[in-house]
Amino acid sequence: MAVLFLQCEDNKNQPDNTEPDKLRIASSESDNGMFQVELFANDSLFAGYNPIYLRLSEPDSKAEITAAEISLKPLMHMVKMTHAAPFENPSNLANEEQFFEGAVVFIMPSNPDEGWSLEVDIEAQGKTDHVSLTLPKVIEPEEARLVRILDAESGTTYFLSLVQPTAPMVGKNPLEFTLHYRENMHSFPAVENAKLTFEPEMPSMNHGSPNNEQPEHSETGHYKGVVNFTMTGWWRLNVMLEANGKVISDEIDFDVTF
Repeated sequence: MAVLFLQCEDNKNQPDNTEPDKLRIASSESDNGMFQVELFANDSLFAGYNPIYLRLSEPDSKAEITAAEISLKPLMHMVKMTHAAPFENPSNLANEEQFFEGAVVFIMPSNPDEGWSLEVDIEAQGKTDHVSLTLPKVIEPEEARLVRILDAESGTTYFLSLVQPTAPMVGKNPLEFTLHYRENMHSFPAVENAKLTFEPEMPSMNHGSPNNEQPEHSETGHYKGVVNFTMTGWWRLNVMLEANGKVISDEIDFDVTF
């Protein structure tokens, strides 16, 4: 019965818990029937940096595909226009769980009239095809994970995402941000030459913490450091962004409560 249930599963875009540690977000056959495409995430999609996981298979044989060139393009479908968002294409080889790992930075949540899709171009086994995955609602998390920053002088808009910590605890935690800017409505390159500095504080207790490490650029717009939480509760990360030799903003903050 379980086998029959899986075989009868049709292409739906409703989240479905089919993996022990991943949430299935969407599933569809590609436009010309070349590939079956499944999209997973760690949790419900939200405004900010979202790791995503694609699984490819052959529609008829169900055989999994573990080598492919995959190109992503997230699209926000608005009432009168569309725009894209920052993304990271997966590597050409699936991981040991047969997932192709990538990421999307959703720069705004969905609303009742406007929502996101993920356009996916695939080249594998000598075949090419495309699939458009309609995504469920992208939410605005209780504690914001993305800040939009406008450089009034140049008119450039930056998007700073808090990636880590995802499971904060007392003691030293990995700290990670991503930084992108809007080149146009369909291009959001990573910023690799900025400077980020931060200071954690506990507003309700009027103190900070020692032994923090300022983030440094590692790769493709990722900046990594260490934040030290000395106790549980509500913390605020006060961040300053410098780019092109000047301070863009020193009024950025992210709340972390645990």
